[in-house]
Amino acid sequence: MMPASPLHILAAGRLPQGRMRGAWQGLGAVGLGVAAVRGLLAGPDRPRPAQVYWGMARSHTQGMNPGRSIALAAGLPPDTVGWTFNMACGSGLGAVIAAGQALAAGEPGPLLAGGSEAMSDTPHLLPGLRWGYRLGHVLAPDVMHQDGLRCPATGLLMGETVEQLLETRGVSREDADAFALESHRRAGRADFGPELIAHPDLARDECIRPGATLQDLAALPPVFVAGGRITAGNASALADGGAALLLAREGGAGALARILGWTQVAVEPLDMGWAPVPAVRALLREAGRAVADIDLWELNEAFAGQVLCCVRDLGLPLDRLNVAGGGISLGHPIGCSGARILVTLVHQLRLRGGGLGIATLGIGGGLGQAVLVEV
Repeated sequence: MMPASPLHILAAGRLPQGRMRGAWQGLGAVGLGVAAVRGLLAGPDRPRPAQVYWGMARSHTQGMNPGRSIALAAGLPPDTVGWTFNMACGSGLGAVIAAGQALAAGEPGPLLAGGSEAMSDTPHLLPGLRWGYRLGHVLAPDVMHQDGLRCPATGLLMGETVEQLLETRGVSREDADAFALESHRRAGRADFGPELIAHPDLARDECIRPGATLQDLAALPPVFVAGGRITAGNASALADGGAALLLAREGGAGALARILGWTQVAVEPLDMGWAPVPAVRALLREAGRAVADIDLWELNEAFAGQVLCCVRDLGLPLDRLNVAGGGISLGHPIGCSGARILVTLVHQLRLRGGGLGIATLGIGGGLGQAVLVEV
């Protein structure tokens, strides 16, 4: 969709991302969301949002409608409407798109959109406990696996679907490891200062490993398939985080960027890792643009090999892709990541003097999203 008039990003920021069982453990996804919203709105002249659109893919134990809870706990007035979006990896960017759709349809702004995830705090469940147990063993499903990493349409873990994608596309383990190493290198030297929301408990992203080597990565065993290509080193890090953006129809001198359009597509669930390709193609077609017109790309690094499949099909230049690293080095807190890549894209464009950028990701179950911005 290309709105009749561009929408404006008035502010965009994110918390430093914590590693699994790291600095953010115990804060919960709502707590991370509150910290992100408070930090983003801390400026004295920053307008108050009328509504909050929030992505969260693992809301177990986080209470009813976390978007509303975050709005109230962050100090927004009681008349602030709160929404919660669960689109797995696309939750955060889906919340941004939903807010954009509302603004384009005439909703008064500004609107706040973003996402948070506390993967460290996802619980195990005891189905059937309400009615009691008698004889035999019971399972305690892991929410991370059951509602996050396993596709109900295919019965496969996300990594298992990507292993099939890499087999058909001929992406090697060596190619994936090399891409993962470069992600850590880029993140290790990136300037994240303008996009980070300060917090006393964590000053920098915890998952980056600037000292990693190809030998380190090559020594890791495959995770999903014997002899497979995906390892803990070339897949996204489990992480905790929160990111938020303030959107409006009118910008002004202080606006960071303009949102020019977005697309959401659906593909076969087995092809979820490839879904950024049709999403980007549709967006470029609607915008009347070509790959060469885009100055920076943020393609979520769920798996290094999956990114390489998309890069090859779209013809993306690696020197313009994920210039500050991505999910492999920064972590992939599921409900936050879509908003996080958009925040990073905007600020990296500004650091480089402006231009056009596209943020895109594939989503478990076979969905893809892409957003076009201009600085």
